[in-house]
Amino acid sequence: MAGAPNPNYGQTFTKGVKYLKINRLDKDGMDYGQKLALADNIRINYPDIGAVQYNILTTQQQGNSYLMGLIPQEITSSLNNIKDYEISLVKSPTSITKNATETAIFIDSQDGGLNVASGNVEGYYNTTDDVYTLNLPNITYSITSSITVTGLTGTPIVMFALIPTSSIDNFIENPFNSAEYGIVNLGQVTLNSATTFTIEGEFNNIPGGAYYFGFLSANFIITPNSFTATAISFEINQEIAGFDSPNEGLLNISPEVLNFAYSDYNAILGNADIPQFSNKFQDVDYSDNYVTPINFELIVSGTAQKAQIQDSNYTQTGWTNGRYNGSRNSSTDFNQ
Repeated sequence: MAGAPNPNYGQTFTKGVKYLKINRLDKDGMDYGQKLALADNIRINYPDIGAVQYNILTTQQQGNSYLMGLIPQEITSSLNNIKDYEISLVKSPTSITKNATETAIFIDSQDGGLNVASGNVEGYYNTTDDVYTLNLPNITYSITSSITVTGLTGTPIVMFALIPTSSIDNFIENPFNSAEYGIVNLGQVTLNSATTFTIEGEFNNIPGGAYYFGFLSANFIITPNSFTATAISFEINQEIAGFDSPNEGLLNISPEVLNFAYSDYNAILGNADIPQFSNKFQDVDYSDNYVTPINFELIVSGTAQKAQIQDSNYTQTGWTNGRYNGSRNSSTDFNQ
């Protein structure tokens, strides 16, 4: 009978991981085509949440790759949630003068804020309060810091930093122990006769939250030193971990067809791979002494290794009667 579709019939997945396309060759040229063709599940080791298993429904070879249809899963890693983190920030006003062992924090009440030169589509940098909000802390970032100096005396060290908004006072009062306050060192450079200095670093696992940008200048020579920075900038870009990850076991494919003949996946192998140990009976070891077992003390204390025998050999009637108790057959036609 025709009518409206049954709302309880079936299930529709509109998001999540439903397909994987994997090249048969890895980065070292090893051919995993046979394994991929026979695999019934595959585990991917994500850098932020660890291993996730996907059960494979269908596998189709497409050139040198295999397209796998999966039992759908919701998003399993924040690396699936790609955001536009491309931001370019510049110092405003453009000039700032610092002496040795001074800090700079780029907010209006301290050393002037930062202006957005480009990017910031998602609005992670707030130009009103100069706060940069890090929403997905396990995303890998490429952060480039640049400074142009004039009037330089001495060779101060400049350390660029991401400063939690709650740690401004700690950064000013004790900048050399800043790491314990959650302050992220973006890189450091020793200023000299050159004019422009650029530091680029890659960062991950930075705790999420609200940050300010700043730097620390330090010089341990007693003679006063100073410099004027005429251009300070920060550029932030999101990056995705590549396939040459140093993590072991990036992909684990089951079954392991290279050892299929002697694996649990071979249903007709019939080998007992794991010995069965008794929960009650202990092993008596006469290997060196035929009269007294060498593990006599362990047997007495009850800590000797358990015997490799199933307890059912001593408890089930079918086993014990045939081996120890004896049995009687009263059939009239027995042995005729």
